[in-house]
Amino acid sequence: MQKKRVGVITFHNYDNYGAILQSYALQKKLQEIGTQPEIIDYRCDYISNPFRLVNLKKKGLFNYIYGAIGHICYIPRRFKCNRFRKHMRYSQPVTQGKMQPVAGKYDIYIAGSDQIWDYKLTNFDTTYFLDFVKEGKKKCSYAASIGENLPPEEYQQKYKELLSDFDEILVREDYGADIVENLTEKRPEVVCDPTLLLTAEEWDKLLVEPKYKEKYILVYQLGINKEIVDFARRLHNKTGYRIVYIPFPLVGLLKCDCKITVGPAEWMGLFKNAEYVVSDSFHGVVFALIFNRKFFAKVNGHHMNRRVQQLLNLVKLTDRTMDDVSYEKLTEEIDFTYANEQIARFREHSMEQLRQMTSED
Repeated sequence: MQKKRVGVITFHNYDNYGAILQSYALQKKLQEIGTQPEIIDYRCDYISNPFRLVNLKKKGLFNYIYGAIGHICYIPRRFKCNRFRKHMRYSQPVTQGKMQPVAGKYDIYIAGSDQIWDYKLTNFDTTYFLDFVKEGKKKCSYAASIGENLPPEEYQQKYKELLSDFDEILVREDYGADIVENLTEKRPEVVCDPTLLLTAEEWDKLLVEPKYKEKYILVYQLGINKEIVDFARRLHNKTGYRIVYIPFPLVGLLKCDCKITVGPAEWMGLFKNAEYVVSDSFHGVVFALIFNRKFFAKVNGHHMNRRVQQLLNLVKLTDRTMDDVSYEKLTEEIDFTYANEQIARFREHSMEQLRQMTSED
């Protein structure tokens, strides 16, 4: 029996650790369940070129500067990110409006994961809604994220039309399910981020172990927030542990080892072996949970908010936020028993949804 060909469109080509690892994870699991997956090598021009002045008006000054800083931070790690991408299989490169080479190539098309349906991030690039796919092909999503709030009224009709054309929708967040239900009058299933589909043992086969012999605090900072730098200093003063920072302290001075060139494999190795993890990143929290590392999350910054809070609610670790942590509680141990059980259940539920989605005609 011929394997079903699956084309996945997602944020795969940005040198962001979470984007690369979730792309790998979904493709890996699609292979395991007997399909022949391929990542559609699509690049969103709006995301790939954050320095264009036309983006300044659309993004606003803060988001424009923030995007530019992020883009610069990613450049030193590009070689190692590309090396990790050799684990994945890609289509030929395609661009918006020129999707014909992949428009009918696959039996099933999957949009996701990541925040591909957030109009603000992509300038409402409808390619991520599979609008290029030929009629008769199955259109689905896996763990797609739509943003934290209902899109503005001027976008809602177009969202409704695009989403209503899907055969099956699986989203990553409860509030994403609320938004899709509001737009389509059908509630989608919630599944886990693809990175959670793999166990620590599976990720361990891909990571590179760090050379540190002594204990260290890993800080992975994406947003511009001095509180993270101050918290890392506070934790260092309490423990005496070295601070390892990815990529470097944003808005603040701190004695630390800055890691600006690590790739996804080295990044995972640093997480696995950290004594503590401090992060404002969703995937930073995810990998702290996967490797059962003591962690503190910044949940009210530019990058996180509701998606991380939902994850912490699932595993009943809402007390692991940076806000209002007393000096005495900084070094408390975490019992990961319940968290691991919940993640295992969520993983199996999500895998079952993925199996059903790819097996049904």
